[in-house]
Amino acid sequence: MVFHGPDTRKLSWWTLVRVYLRSFFSQGSFSVTYRQNIGFAFCLEPAGQDIWRDMDERRKFYLRHLEYYNGNPFMVTLVLGAVARMEERLRDGDGISETDINRFKTAVGQAVGSVGDRLFWRTLRPFSLVLGLIAAYQLGVWGALVFLMAFNIPVFWLKWYWLVRGYTLGPRVVIEIKNPRIDPATRFMETAGTVLLALLSVGLLAAPGYRLSLVTAGAAALFLLGFILPRRRIPPSVVLIVSAVLAVFIGWIIT
Repeated sequence: MVFHGPDTRKLSWWTLVRVYLRSFFSQGSFSVTYRQNIGFAFCLEPAGQDIWRDMDERRKFYLRHLEYYNGNPFMVTLVLGAVARMEERLRDGDGISETDINRFKTAVGQAVGSVGDRLFWRTLRPFSLVLGLIAAYQLGVWGALVFLMAFNIPVFWLKWYWLVRGYTLGPRVVIEIKNPRIDPATRFMETAGTVLLALLSVGLLAAPGYRLSLVTAGAAALFLLGFILPRRRIPPSVVLIVSAVLAVFIGWIIT
């Protein structure tokens, strides 16, 4: 199965799958000068082999993608898909130059680095860690599995979604970088993670004998509070303090 469009030859699904699988190793090599250039070229190689059949052109392709690249490793598939589409347009003489591709990689790499770092490193990872700690409080070592699933399932799905989306949009991929659903998702995880951390902190430190299984109603109240406070533009640090106080009160009543 292939993507259909005005060009004569498109990348197959199998080629995109190979790019997707390689994307998990985009940081396998790192250069102080060129950052993640080797990893990016490695990930894009299956697409380049399909797009460029002439060996001289393929050599130029490799050299082109050994230039500077730096971005978030989880959103790299968005750039890979877009660059693959631009390489097709370069092959077909469709208004794309080698300089355009290099400039695009530099600019978009910085953009996805900023968005991806906030979404994954500053939000999803702490949120998943709190979920894993709460699960460990109840289930023991199985909490580690909860953490891994909470973090990796969104990563696996989003990397594939962004690869296909990038390949579909090409240079217009900035549409996806500015996706209006990203900010609400990060705010939800920041708020929910803060509330759950307050609940866990109270359970572990503030109330001997406190059990999370006994405070289902209290947890619901904390979540409700967490959704109300951000609408008043109250920072997460205040949410944490207020949630902790409320959790102590709930724990005192129930225990």
